[in-house]
Amino acid sequence: MTRFPSFGALLTVDWHGGTAYGTIGQVRDIAGPSITRGDIEVPPDHDQASSVKGANNYKLHFPGVSDPGQLTFSINLDLNWGTHVGGAGTGLLGSFQDTYQGTNFPTWHYKNTAILGTALWSFDGYPVGMEFAMGDVEGSMSADLIIQIASKPTLAVT
Repeated sequence: MTRFPSFGALLTVDWHGGTAYGTIGQVRDIAGPSITRGDIEVPPDHDQASSVKGANNYKLHFPGVSDPGQLTFSINLDLNWGTHVGGAGTGLLGSFQDTYQGTNFPTWHYKNTAILGTALWSFDGYPVGMEFAMGDVEGSMSADLIIQIASKPTLAVT
């Protein structure tokens, strides 16, 4: 069995959808994309012939459309880190101030370079959730974020 370490994953974003990616620093956990596919269910007809799939009182099922899902991640919040705070259009906090219209969303890259290769997810998305935690007296400030993926993500493995 081949095993790939997750340590060293890198999450970057270009707030303006070009090629100027900034690293989201101090990321602790990353999950996603959480891609799902819908299911189209067709109940049996009264007049189904025995040669038709779904005959004999069985429902038919077909794959439906896919949902690109979300990317979730946690960070050690640093109020001095530009990609954490930033102004409108340039940071995680600032991106909540933006009004996204059409398909002009930030472009995200989520890359893990393992010993045997690189896996790179690319997608457009926008923030839909951010939860702050001050932690206990021995903990650190943190934030949990949810990015809605706007369209089909791509995965490149090299």
